[in-house]
Formats: sequence, structure tokens, C-alpha cells
Amino acid sequence: MEMGFNILPQGFKYHREIGEEMKAVALFSGGKDSTYALYIAMQQGFEIEKLITIFPREKESYMYHIPAVERTRYQAQAMDIPQDIYTIGDSPEELKNILANYDVDAVISGAIASNYQKTRIEEVCTSLGLLSYTPLWGKEQRILLEDMLLAGFRIMIIAVAAYGLDEPFLGKILDYALLSQLEEVERRYSINISGEGGEYETYVLDAPFFKKRIEIEDMELQWHGTRGQVLLKKMKAVEKRDRGEKV
Repeated sequence: MEMGFNILPQGFKYHREIGEEMKAVALFSGGKDSTYALYIAMQQGFEIEKLITIFPREKESYMYHIPAVERTRYQAQAMDIPQDIYTIGDSPEELKNILANYDVDAVISGAIASNYQKTRIEEVCTSLGLLSYTPLWGKEQRILLEDMLLAGFRIMIIAVAAYGLDEPFLGKILDYALLSQLEEVERRYSINISGEGGEYETYVLDAPFFKKRIEIEDMELQWHGTRGQVLLKKMKAVEKRDRGEKV
């Protein structure tokens, strides 16, 4: 199947029986993991019907990404994939009520190591007769980050909340130098290098399957002593110079 994307990265295999001609919705937060899971699913042959984005009711949600969720509409526009947005709590029953409205075969999510998140999504999907597809689950996390860079993902750090991740990390674009810095912080402070424990949050500005890229026109860095975030104040989806553009 010719998708116009890079081949599947290391550790992934093409499964004809999984994905081929299967309709799916993707749980999409705007961060690197949900975006990369969507990228892999599309290469596996899933037909993505909708992006489902959750605004968590709880300020400290263990299920859903919080920073810049309101800015995911720009990413949906850049992908040219329709999006539905809901405000719910962490209760699996609330997620079930949402997913029950979609006539699809599968739900895509970007869980890597959070059993709490993965099990709850799986329970909901099982009760609805849907496949829960988590292509990143159990993968070596540094390799995943390298694969995202190799694929041409442009990823901004938009929140930090861990020892060793100080104000200069805010607004930085992930590259190999920054990845080395994250490795050093991981070594010294035992953080999760992918931010699975909420150590940092990300926002994807561009990816191989984006038809447009996100351009930040104005942002504000907010620092609160031991944690901080980037307020994305003005942004837009703009045309790429050519289909192979990597910004």
C-alpha cells in the first residue's frame, strides 16, 4: 500500500490483518505520542474517520494531556482530518459514552508505558467490541524519540514539571542535542525520557502526514518557580513549500 510516508520505523512490522480496511478514531491530544501513534496507524492501513480530543475536567488528569489542548484544532486543520472535542472526567464510563457514537472498528491511542491509561482504554474498547490499537506500547522510549526525529516530526516542549527540567527547556524544539540533554536529566534525576510521568508535555508543529505545518506567531513563556508552560497565543496552519518539506 503506497501511503507516501516513510517506511515503518525500527521495531514495527506491517500487519495486513490489523489495520487493513479498518475504520478508526484516534484519541488525539496534540502531543508527540498521540500524533506518532496516528502516523503509525495510518501506515498500517487504518482509515482515520475522526480525531477525538478530550478536554479533561480534572486539573490533574491521569488519562488525558492538558497543555495546549485547545490548540489541537490547528493540527486537525493541518492534517485535514475532522475532529470532535469533548469535556469529560477520567471515568471510563464517560469515554465509553463518547466512543459508542462512532461506527468504527478501532480506537488509536499513544500510550507507551502507562498501564492506568492503556487498561482503561482497553476495557472501554472491549465493552464496545472495538480494537484498542496502541502501536507505541512497550517500545524503547529513546528509540521512539529518535524515530520521530528521523521521520521529520517537529516537536515543541510546551510544559515542564520535574527536577532538572528548568525554564530554558520551554519552547525548545526537539532535536538530537535536546535529546542528549533529556538523557542527562534522566540519568541525574530519574525522569521518564518520554515524559510519561508528566515531566514534560509537547505540541507537534509538523509531521510527514500533515498537509500544512503549524507556524507560531506569538507565544509567552510562563514560569512558576519549579514548573512552567508555553502559552501559544497566536498561530496558524500554513502551506508547506512542497510535500517533502521538513521544517
